Amino acid sequence: MTNLPDAHTHPAPAAPGTAPRFICGTSPADWEQVALLAERDKNVTPFFGIHPWRLNPAAWKEEMRLLESFLKKFPRAGIGETGLDKCRRGIPGLPLQREALKQHLELAARLNRPAALHCCRAWGTLAGMLKEYPRLKAVLHGWTGALNPGAQLPSGNWLLSVGPREMDRPGLLSSIPLHRLALESDEHPEALPELYRNAAQALSMKEEELAALVADNMERISAR
Repeated sequence: MTNLPDAHTHPAPAAPGTAPRFICGTSPADWEQVALLAERDKNVTPFFGIHPWRLNPAAWKEEMRLLESFLKKFPRAGIGETGLDKCRRGIPGLPLQREALKQHLELAARLNRPAALHCCRAWGTLAGMLKEYPRLKAVLHGWTGALNPGAQLPSGNWLLSVGPREMDRPGLLSSIPLHRLALESDEHPEALPELYRNAAQALSMKEEELAALVADNMERISAR
């Protein structure tokens, strides 16, 4: 099966299709490329943000002003990929990451835009921050089951997005409410068909049924 919804991916050569795709930029270096893909394909929802790996202590505040100009130009755009990361070495520490993420979340709340969120070994901190934004629409990318989403996340429109790496976690898919489920390729769109096959089998669903479910979930949190 081809032409599958993708809840989190990045700029890469891909054939146009009718399935929705959330394509995320990670810094000003790739925002123009994301914007071009969205202009060429109405099924692409662009996301613009500063990833913690790309967080420049000397430049990020100015980049946030540029981010707002991209969001005004693309009223359907989301915010991200952004988030928190305690795994990667050589990047700014959590205090600066928190400050940058807070500005992203404030912007998402003010403009009513969905956010694409990355997290590595900082889920408790992220959950605490998200409680300040109960109406935020968000895709929690690379979901590992690190939290109890019903108890630790706000009750807004968030999705838990699973990619090929997370599929190896026993019972992960079945633990996600279907109205919260999304599937993603991250940086490997060629992996989507196998991902959908495996996920459909794990959930005892038809691939077409699963693809329609993910597309509906993505539509529900998209900017209006």
